[in-house]
Amino acid sequence: MRVDKLTVLVLALLLLVPAVSVAEEEEKKPGPYLNLSGFYAFNAYSQNNFFLGRTSGRDAVGGVSDKDEYAIQMVRLTAEFGFGENVKAIVRADMAQGIWGIDNSRTDGSTPGFSELFNSKDTNFITHVDWAYIDADVPQWNSNVKLGRMKFALGNLLVLDQDSDGIILTRKTDNGKFRFAWANMSEGADSLSDESAIGPGGLSTEDANLYLFDFTRKKGDWTMTPFLAFYSDGGTGDGSAYIPNGLQYNRPRFTPQLSEAMALGLSFNGKKGDWTLKGEVDYLQGDDDIANANAGAGQRLDVNDGDLSGYNLYLDARRPAGAGKVGFVFGHGSGDDDPFSGDGNINKIRTNGFFYVTEVWEDSVMPDEEGITPQGLGSPASRAYREFENTTLVQINYAWDPNPKWSVFTSASWMQATEDIPAWADIVDADGDGFIGPNDDFSGVDWSNDLGYEFDVRATYKVVPGLNWVLRGGVFFPGDGAGYLINGTNAFDDTAYELRTTVRFSFGKIKIGA
Repeated sequence: MRVDKLTVLVLALLLLVPAVSVAEEEEKKPGPYLNLSGFYAFNAYSQNNFFLGRTSGRDAVGGVSDKDEYAIQMVRLTAEFGFGENVKAIVRADMAQGIWGIDNSRTDGSTPGFSELFNSKDTNFITHVDWAYIDADVPQWNSNVKLGRMKFALGNLLVLDQDSDGIILTRKTDNGKFRFAWANMSEGADSLSDESAIGPGGLSTEDANLYLFDFTRKKGDWTMTPFLAFYSDGGTGDGSAYIPNGLQYNRPRFTPQLSEAMALGLSFNGKKGDWTLKGEVDYLQGDDDIANANAGAGQRLDVNDGDLSGYNLYLDARRPAGAGKVGFVFGHGSGDDDPFSGDGNINKIRTNGFFYVTEVWEDSVMPDEEGITPQGLGSPASRAYREFENTTLVQINYAWDPNPKWSVFTSASWMQATEDIPAWADIVDADGDGFIGPNDDFSGVDWSNDLGYEFDVRATYKVVPGLNWVLRGGVFFPGDGAGYLINGTNAFDDTAYELRTTVRFSFGKIKIGA
């Protein structure tokens, strides 16, 4: 561990000491307790034409499935172990998690089964612990310290949304709070070293680390949160980077490898007259220090000169109209005008796909720490964009409650690529290396920015307190750009549609003990 990380760790532990001392002084007050909360969720899907009608092709191994019907379930349990008022331990676990009809235990370990599709992620285990950390208040310093594995997020989850090991320090003020955090994201090789070396399997042993700072300020009806984040992967000497090479799922094609990244942004929410508003603006800059001669297998990597930059703009505005509320969403993210040379594009550090805009095009609860199956065209299989990466989106929506039991949400969305997308399947492999690169022939390749448009609906029925039934779905009409992004060609343009039903039973805190 380097000195800068050790300093952060020592500071956090020093802050923990007075919190524990205060808890010990309160022994005569409330004793140990346990709070339990969680939910059971069942989801059934019918997904159609998520490859726009393609069932085989250039990067399809053994063909691809263009029609899937399946059901998944999960129990999530959060336990809060406390003593007194200031110190508690938080543990969150996912249990009974899997796809109906498929045994969710490991196979013999030598031949992965379908339930092991996403490597070492949730589907490998009957129980998966997402979070485990100490949460300590320090009243005399008006501060809070969290130490362990927990969620690290910024703004509206456009730039950062992940679970990691680390430290979060928060100090409250009269009108807001400051927060500083450090996350230790990856060791690279399976080793304990953080030195500049190549370890087992030819992998770098240096950590990837994330530092973030934000300040949340409340004034009247408005909350403003400026933020700054810095990411550094010290272990790129092996020719790979934790993002995206270590994520164990596919990002969209021609994704840069992050050596360093900086994000500066502002998120906000509030009211202005009849309008309820929320949004975000952020700018990102970074480096890709790994020189790639081509895009690699499956067009996974960007070929650039090492410089990365990008931005996101987001606004969600709603106001009463008739029996409900009418809403407008605008999203705009930068893209790469040439993924085979020049500067690269960066819109995020790492996200888990929980930013929701549409049902089919963008909605993707990924097989990261918190998901178990791909959902939406932004999945690891079809590899469309997530959030606003190279996307301009305009949506109009309407939400209303027909009666106390029912709530309904409908939307229409139009999407266009910020920078044109190439028909990569038509690129001629001029140098014969089997991969797409700057030496190949692009002369006959078409480019398009037409992603398509979509109509969605979501209806929620409150069966009894805590138990909801949801019926939701959408229809996506692809443009040429969506075909180029997903398949490399516009030869497949079938309408993609999904129907999804959810039964979710949630329970609040159940307190056991003092």
